[in-house]
Amino acid sequence: MAPPSRRRIPPSQTLTAFGAIPLYPPLQSVNHEVCCTRASPTPALLALARGQPSRTPTSTSVIAAAKRSSPLTGASASSKEIKIQPNGIQIGGWKIKTQNSTIGDEIKMEELTVLLEATANDSHDKTTNYSGTDKQCTAKRKRRLCPPEITFLDAIVSFQYRKNCTSNNNTIEENDRDVLTTEVRFTAQDALLEWAEAHMYLELEQKENVAQSPASPHDGESRGVSIIRTVDAKIWSSKRPQDNIDVITSSTLRKSEFYYDWTFSSPYAGTVHCPPINNLNSEEREDNVNNRRKWQHLEQSCIPFHLLTDTTQPILLYDDIHLYEDDLHDNGDVSLNIKIRVMPRCWYVLQRLFVRVDHVCIRCREARYFCLFEHDSVGGDGDINKDVRANTIYRDVVWRETKWEELGRLGLPMDPAAWREDGNAAGMPPLATLLTKLPAVPLPADLPRFAFVDVH
Repeated sequence: MAPPSRRRIPPSQTLTAFGAIPLYPPLQSVNHEVCCTRASPTPALLALARGQPSRTPTSTSVIAAAKRSSPLTGASASSKEIKIQPNGIQIGGWKIKTQNSTIGDEIKMEELTVLLEATANDSHDKTTNYSGTDKQCTAKRKRRLCPPEITFLDAIVSFQYRKNCTSNNNTIEENDRDVLTTEVRFTAQDALLEWAEAHMYLELEQKENVAQSPASPHDGESRGVSIIRTVDAKIWSSKRPQDNIDVITSSTLRKSEFYYDWTFSSPYAGTVHCPPINNLNSEEREDNVNNRRKWQHLEQSCIPFHLLTDTTQPILLYDDIHLYEDDLHDNGDVSLNIKIRVMPRCWYVLQRLFVRVDHVCIRCREARYFCLFEHDSVGGDGDINKDVRANTIYRDVVWRETKWEELGRLGLPMDPAAWREDGNAAGMPPLATLLTKLPAVPLPADLPRFAFVDVH
């Protein structure tokens, strides 16, 4: 479960002294126990659960959601919709927003599931508003996917840049995405779409004698996404009679339809949106999921980490946003979270995906982002490398991973308790320290170790 929010933002007077403007009223304290509940269902869902007629047209997915809800109220958790206040500031032409979220309700999760399956099966109708009632779409499914148990669908971290962003307005125009702007954002849906996309290139069934990579005990891999087997599954697989493999078959159901990466190890490294150039059509602008091709390769890191440890620079905004979590059916843990820090001269982001499959493997995928504000390009004290340009977004990516049996050889603990996010075993170093000692593994070919995007 995600920890209580540790978001910080100084008073308006302090922000103003450093050229920043708050975008929202002062934050109210939010009970995280409430944040981790599912949002209340719609009136139509309540009516179905109570056996009453509804005036609202209801899809098959809504009916399914009603069956999975409470038999008395149809609610999965709270009977009152929870509003979580966003957080954000404007500085140096950037509008920076963070937003926590409740867990997605049954209807939203069903819609997400259908969208992920359409992506995994290479559907060309991804923009359709899937409701689960399209029989033709359902019949075409070849692989079934399930999203993480805890998905914060409305959580977001967003950095929007506008060249003429100088007004002192105190709100973000939510419909302002069509103007000339550069945006970097992080959302659970974007991360899971990239995870689902990788399934297009994975086998639809388990292969018995496929060579495994040095780091991962899995069958095949696509951009770091693979189907890992637990220790118990390996034992069961070696003992099961071969003549019982195809017991459950039909003309419409394949034995492999639920064969997917249940660790949710997305290769996601943020979403970048740049303004269209010369009115290119939508296919040329959005050339792949999350615009991965916008990033340009660098030979070395350009992030000035010494600037991030400068204690003379106050933190104008800090937040820790969780996008999704899952306990992997009690076989371990997975979590994807975004930490953001804004200082008078720059902004910085750390995205971390952590995966622990007990007695199988440990995985950590980190992406770091840095951007120097334009007003600092001439106001610095010579402590910034001349190769670091203002209003250029720099990104460093590193993936670390090892098999469980290799932990001892690396001098790392083999007790699963030492690799828990909610508390380490007694006498063990913090989890963040242990993760830095894992060996680095190769990145996908289209994910450079060091890269940048120029702000238009």
